[in-house]
Amino acid sequence: MEEVTKEQLLFRRSMRLVLALSAIYAAVSNVFLYTAYYYSGIVEQSYIICMIMIIAFSLPIVKFFRNQHWYFPIFIFLFWIPFSVLLAFILSQVLPLSDNTVDFGLLLVYCLILNVIVTLLGITLGMIFNGGSTLWKKYSQASKQ
Repeated sequence: MEEVTKEQLLFRRSMRLVLALSAIYAAVSNVFLYTAYYYSGIVEQSYIICMIMIIAFSLPIVKFFRNQHWYFPIFIFLFWIPFSVLLAFILSQVLPLSDNTVDFGLLLVYCLILNVIVTLLGITLGMIFNGGSTLWKKYSQASKQ
């Protein structure tokens, strides 16, 4: 009975982390978009910013998903999509935009492509690091015996 409740608690914790990280990644992605809209220097430095975002997105995955639910970060991208759309809609209602919607549309497509790549690479990098770490531990233990 004790093992079942511990397993359920770990499952719930992992799922809450997935939802929280999805919301955080969506917020960061939308902040990147609207910052680029109001300050054009962000677009010029977008690749450097994206590299930093990839590393920042992979760190929580490395830290929080070393348990038996190592595959849960895959669901971050699944939940990131609706959170991102919802936040984009809310921010479009709150923040003023110019009448030139073509410029914003082109920026939106550019940032969306970058954000999808950043999110997928951040998740993948974190999972690869966790997998490599697990394999290294198993290899070290096997070589000691």
